[in-house]
Amino acid sequence: MSELESVRMFGTEVYFVSGCAVESDIVYLATQLEEVDSADYAHTRMSAYVGRLDPGRQWFYHDLNANVVSVCEKKQTGTEPRQLVALSKEGEVELWTSKDGSSATEKIPDAGVRLGNLGYLRSIREIGKTLFACGFNSQVYVRNNGAWKSLVSAPLAFHHAASGEYVVFNGIDGFSEDDVYAAGSNGSLYHWNGSAWRQIELETEANLECIRCYGRDDVWIGGANGTLLNGNIVRGFRDVSDIADNATFWSLAKFKEKVYLGTAKGLFAYDGHAIEPVVTGLNPEVETYTVDSTDDALWSIGAKDLVRFDGNVWTRIDHPDNPPIRP
Repeated sequence: MSELESVRMFGTEVYFVSGCAVESDIVYLATQLEEVDSADYAHTRMSAYVGRLDPGRQWFYHDLNANVVSVCEKKQTGTEPRQLVALSKEGEVELWTSKDGSSATEKIPDAGVRLGNLGYLRSIREIGKTLFACGFNSQVYVRNNGAWKSLVSAPLAFHHAASGEYVVFNGIDGFSEDDVYAAGSNGSLYHWNGSAWRQIELETEANLECIRCYGRDDVWIGGANGTLLNGNIVRGFRDVSDIADNATFWSLAKFKEKVYLGTAKGLFAYDGHAIEPVVTGLNPEVETYTVDSTDDALWSIGAKDLVRFDGNVWTRIDHPDNPPIRP
């Protein structure tokens, strides 16, 4: 019996693992079945919500025999269609074409523990017109012409997990293939200029959990102990959080001139002056972990909670396989 056949014995209730905003009314989600232990089964239910469609026809899914940890959109370029991309912790990459439902699966060499020997991966992102991935043990990869290549070179190096120089990259983003940032454990921040890495010294040793780039001088980084950094490689980075902040910012997204922050304590926002909890008026208030945005919408994704904000109205969206979230 295959792993996919095995998980069909379980219920269909899910929790959200990762997600990305595709359009103002479309979000792509990696979900796990509530009754399935990911340690026993490699399985993820990839789901897309399309709000413009009629109720009852808004959700679509397909199953993967992989434990997905990160998703992103690969935009249409030339004759290549738009694809939605999923990365597993073992370095498996699915490229799903929403237009016709076709998909292709690739494997990043050496990544993973069960399927590789360098450690798990954590994040995938399209930068410029190219996919980049990063993870444990300083791993950074770039996809060129359908093949994945390691970008690890000095000052980055592979180390034993017990080494004090061991780096876990939790997030990667940039503006082009020669302007890329990777952020991770113990205040680690590196910049790739297309040919070499440079370490950026920071005044924090907090774990950096997320990074988003919204302009060449507008790089945002969030992490543990309320760390929220803004800047770039040229002018450096300043911590804009308050000394009283001690939450971990697991994700961030800029929307309508505010930086929204996903934390275990709920949704927060930085307005240029202070970090404050977001009051949506929903009951109960938003539970979040991942935030992402388009020009017209902010999406908040919690373990079971999916919420969309258009700049005026907060809307909670029920998943058809889960009990509705109610007071």
